[in-house]
Amino acid sequence: MGISTDPPLLDVELPSALLESPSVSTFLPEEEASMCPLLSTNSSTPLAFSHPLTPSADNDSNNSNSGICEDTKAETSSSSGSSSGIGMDVTDTAAASLFNHNSYHHLRKNNNEVMQDSNGLGVKGHLVMKSPNDTPSFVSWNWPLIRKCTFFIFMSSLLAMCAVVVAMIITLPKTCNPKTAWFRGSVFYEIFPASYQDSNNDGLGDLRGITKRIDYLAALGVGAVRLNSIFPTEHYPDDFNNVTSLVSIATVIGSTTDLLQLSRALHARNISLILDLPIFPYLKHLEEANEANYTANSNVTESAPIETDNLISVAIQKWIGLGVDGFYIKGLEMYTNDDNLLNNIAEWKHIMGPQRALIIDNEVIQKLSTAKATHILTHVDLVDVHLDVANGTQQVMQQIQSALKGILAPREDGPWIQWSIGGVGEQRVSRHLNGNASLTATMMQLMLPGSPNIFYGDEIALENVHDPHNEHSETKHLHHLSTMEWSDALKFTSRETLPWLPKSSSFNLENFEQVSRMIHLRDRSPSIYKNVICKASQNIPNTQVRNSRDDIIIIERIYPRRNSFVSISNFGEKMVQMDMTSMYYSGHVMLGNTQSDKIYFGEFQIGGMETIVVRLDK
Repeated sequence: MGISTDPPLLDVELPSALLESPSVSTFLPEEEASMCPLLSTNSSTPLAFSHPLTPSADNDSNNSNSGICEDTKAETSSSSGSSSGIGMDVTDTAAASLFNHNSYHHLRKNNNEVMQDSNGLGVKGHLVMKSPNDTPSFVSWNWPLIRKCTFFIFMSSLLAMCAVVVAMIITLPKTCNPKTAWFRGSVFYEIFPASYQDSNNDGLGDLRGITKRIDYLAALGVGAVRLNSIFPTEHYPDDFNNVTSLVSIATVIGSTTDLLQLSRALHARNISLILDLPIFPYLKHLEEANEANYTANSNVTESAPIETDNLISVAIQKWIGLGVDGFYIKGLEMYTNDDNLLNNIAEWKHIMGPQRALIIDNEVIQKLSTAKATHILTHVDLVDVHLDVANGTQQVMQQIQSALKGILAPREDGPWIQWSIGGVGEQRVSRHLNGNASLTATMMQLMLPGSPNIFYGDEIALENVHDPHNEHSETKHLHHLSTMEWSDALKFTSRETLPWLPKSSSFNLENFEQVSRMIHLRDRSPSIYKNVICKASQNIPNTQVRNSRDDIIIIERIYPRRNSFVSISNFGEKMVQMDMTSMYYSGHVMLGNTQSDKIYFGEFQIGGMETIVVRLDK
């Protein structure tokens, strides 16, 4: 029987006599070492194999003595003729020591040291195998806590990402309409401050009164408020055009602090503020301006104003500092022969920058040559075109077609048209036409491409001053500036105060809802607020204006992948029935006095002084 000398299996000290049988006595020491490198060639000291689980030194000594006795017994009982192995009878004592739990008390910590000889042997000839002391530090980490923290962080991150996605979905715009500059396509609302709202019960409207009506303006849906002359005169407001200064405000309507508060209140509602600058007859001629080659994209910020002696430039810079977003240069048509006209306009626009609007009257363009007009239009944002609806639909058609097909033809990057019907210098529509002509004209105006300008009171069909006995003939030139009418308890002024002008002869507060709905429809419909279809190589018109019979004007607005709309305006006093199937088949009524939302153009009917807006079926 062959005996294994593997220490893990047998922790006993074997004498050299037992390790060497007679059959291998003829081997050289070197050959014996080659057979078992762990066996020592020193015969005087028996070699003991020690495993990390080997018993302590005292037990080793006892086991060694016992092993020697048993080895002697094994020698005497071995077969003399055997040459193939070593005969051995292991005692029960040695075997029991392997499984005795008391035999493991020799295990030491990593920091204990064991004396070794030069051959790596411990005391009493034991071969010592040290326990490893390079255990990684992460083994002792608190892994249950680490797993809980990791799971918490993962779930928190997952919930945070879900919350971000939900927030992005909620904040996404409901529509994806093309954008334009704030003054392009927006609805302007022109106010004569002295007639809008009195805040101090002196019978005269003022800037603080306009601030009190911010909710009304926001409900109407306008994008900008345009103030007529607020500058001092000798007898304001009777002679509001004859200003004595362009850098101060008439004290009877407020101060610069009031204007600043008004601009801030408007901006809080996303409404811009425009000022009229009446330069005629205040200026006899235009002053010299900087001859620098200003471009349309140049800009000067409020913190770096230009050095200039130009009165208009100085005024523009002051009012910009008070929150004004644009300027209508009134009376500029009186200076078309002035040599400084081109340089002045270029300097004014340079000061305003691209985010503020410069407005001039269409009469300026009509008086200039094509070359000069083209040059001026590179610095202008809006050109005011007045529509005279009192002279019949034929003239209105000619005015619209002339503007859309002339030098002001719609394009994305050029000046846009500002359409006006009423104004501080014009009589109200209701003076010339009977019935609800103001609402009819306003609804048609809001369908045109460009930026419509509504004169205060036209949204409620406000008429001229009621003066049947001609008791206020000295102010007859101001009778179209009648005081505003309100539906709430807060009237224009207190009951105890006499307003500076008599009240209007008539008005209709129900029209407000119709105009407001039309403005909101315009704001969300690119077919209406865009003035052209932009392509890579060209601009395609998106407006068709037709005239059917003497009193009917039809305006169609289209835009790719959007709803198309058509408005039919009847400026006559009688109901009209006609067949329009050659142009349209059916649609849904958006605004108008009809009995059904669905409409067919085979037997189309429209009442007198009425405008119907239809969304065409695709």
